[in-house]
Amino acid sequence: MISSSLRFKINSAILLTAAIIAVFLGVFLYFFERNHRQTRIEKVKVLMGAVFEQKKEQLTNEVFAGQRLALADTLAQMKAVKGIYHLVVYDIEGRIVIATGEVESHVLSQRERHRLNQSPVFINTILHDRPTVEYAAVMEVIGERVGYLKMYYDMIEVKKELNYTLAFFFSFLLITLIVMAVLLNLLLTRSVIVPATLLRNAIRKVRKGGIGEQVVLTSGGEIGEIASDFNRMSLRLQKQHVALAKAVESRETYAVRLEKTNQELEFLNASLEAAVNDRTAELLEINRKLQNEITERQRADEEKRELEERLARSQKMEALGLLAGGVAHDLNNVLSGIVSYPDLLLLDLEESSPLRKPIMTIKDSGRKAATIVQDLLDLARRGVTHTEVINLNDDIISAHLKSPEQKKILLHHPDIDILTSLAPDLMNIRGSSVHLKKALMNLITNAAEAQPHGGKIKIHTENRYVDRPIRGYDNVDEGDYVVLTVRDRGTGIAPDDLNRIFEPFYSKKIMGRSGTGLGMAVVWGTVQDHQGYIDVESTEGEGTDFSLYFPITREEKETAQRQVYVDELFGNGETLLVVDDIKEQVEIASHILKKLGYSVRTAASGEEAVDYIKAHAVDLVVLDMIMEPGIDGLETYRQILKHRPGQKAIIASGFAENQRVREALTLGVGQYIKKPYTLEKIGLAVKQELDRSQ
Repeated sequence: MISSSLRFKINSAILLTAAIIAVFLGVFLYFFERNHRQTRIEKVKVLMGAVFEQKKEQLTNEVFAGQRLALADTLAQMKAVKGIYHLVVYDIEGRIVIATGEVESHVLSQRERHRLNQSPVFINTILHDRPTVEYAAVMEVIGERVGYLKMYYDMIEVKKELNYTLAFFFSFLLITLIVMAVLLNLLLTRSVIVPATLLRNAIRKVRKGGIGEQVVLTSGGEIGEIASDFNRMSLRLQKQHVALAKAVESRETYAVRLEKTNQELEFLNASLEAAVNDRTAELLEINRKLQNEITERQRADEEKRELEERLARSQKMEALGLLAGGVAHDLNNVLSGIVSYPDLLLLDLEESSPLRKPIMTIKDSGRKAATIVQDLLDLARRGVTHTEVINLNDDIISAHLKSPEQKKILLHHPDIDILTSLAPDLMNIRGSSVHLKKALMNLITNAAEAQPHGGKIKIHTENRYVDRPIRGYDNVDEGDYVVLTVRDRGTGIAPDDLNRIFEPFYSKKIMGRSGTGLGMAVVWGTVQDHQGYIDVESTEGEGTDFSLYFPITREEKETAQRQVYVDELFGNGETLLVVDDIKEQVEIASHILKKLGYSVRTAASGEEAVDYIKAHAVDLVVLDMIMEPGIDGLETYRQILKHRPGQKAIIASGFAENQRVREALTLGVGQYIKKPYTLEKIGLAVKQELDRSQ
């Protein structure tokens, strides 16, 4: 390709040069030939003028005397001059007197005679289809005009001579240009095209992996310098390739060491992996489903991009959930004293004590903080530990609209009206009423804040069968659903913000009345925990529709649980073993349980608890799930069962329920309770487990 291109360019340059030379020489020849022709015509003019002057007097006398024979003889003598092939004599009236051949005009016009009277006329003309020079003049004797003479000179020989000259010149020019083009082509092929071809072949070899390829050129100049530079570059690439191979080898060695270090870190993080193992498996399942959907459907690039964005959004929320779960665990430990001790203090205080009010305030503050922790657990999508059959109309929407939380929303937004359109035959779902009420409250709050100048919020429910997947904010699979829609006609959501509205603390509103900043994140987590879907439709300046899809259940609603009183929580001196690696948690649980009439023993680790159980029998073990360092609650219970088969126990943790908790429940643990401890929570769990038959 390179040689062909160079050859084309070189030949084009040669042809262009030859064309320029040809044009230049053609212009030169044009002017040369014009001058040469003019010179020849001048010579002919002089010749014909001389012939006329020589025979002028003789012709005049013969015309004047009317001697036609003598006149014919004189014309014959003049015609004998080389080149003159025709003569015509006219009288004073312009009539023809004698001619040496055929004439085109037998009479001279008055205008032509007038012009000849002024001076001789010498012109180029065509006579008998032959290029001719005409010489015409008046004949006078003693100052008196007697006639006119026209002589014609044949220019065909002159033209042939000029044609021969042109043919020779152009033949010489063509041969010269051809020879020059061939020589230049050979010269440039040897000095440019051949070296360029060698360079091209060498570059192709390098491109295919032949690093270190060299080009051998004997030519100098710029091509030789390029070849030398290429050789140096090829050698340098070869050295760099060798160095890179060594670096890769070193990197692989480093990767092995790094992998070993990672394995050690994985071993150290085993407890953390236990906490996130369940969520990781769920995330992998979501990823697998999304990838299978992409592979199976082979949809357009736009749909693929949407799926990838949805996956990234899910991963981001999962990562934030893991972070929130860890924070909730630590906060639960901190809040345990604030939430638990007020119950103990209130039991010892009289109703008239002035300390009851500040202690109640401390208790309420602790519960509010616990609510924030619960929001974090909801965000972690680990907050739903108890589900029941629920009717959204009766148990969630109607209950919320009568709740203090709804009154608080209307207090901050007095110009907001709530409209409902509830399906009378709405089917039941299985879920957590606490989480669903909180999700509905957050949606109503969000809709109210989107209408700062007042407006209407419409709450709509319906039964819906999805016979084909719905593509929206989430892709809704086929099935039977109860759909909850909260609609406002407020400011709407910008397209750039739509994919981030469920992120914690992401808001374009002024902070201050939106609670913990986790509202929409809690909505997202709640829907995910209920195996549901969210669809969002919004237009800036027109409003937003949030539609929540919950799978229906065919189960009947359970009967409401009765209220538990403190008197029912007291024990009968049973021996309890409280196991926790945090001293404050042990003290809190011990105080509560002793207050409820139990005999309490404590252990600061799983190993210590196992050693105690070997030597002492207890009625119930209260086990912390996560203890560091050492074995966790699950492993502790496994070892306890080896020594005390059927040992009753309950699990407590600042984290929410996970796979290891569920495994402990399958081994025989009676219940799972979340920290922080409250008198009612731990008392009821212990009482129920002790009353459970062996």
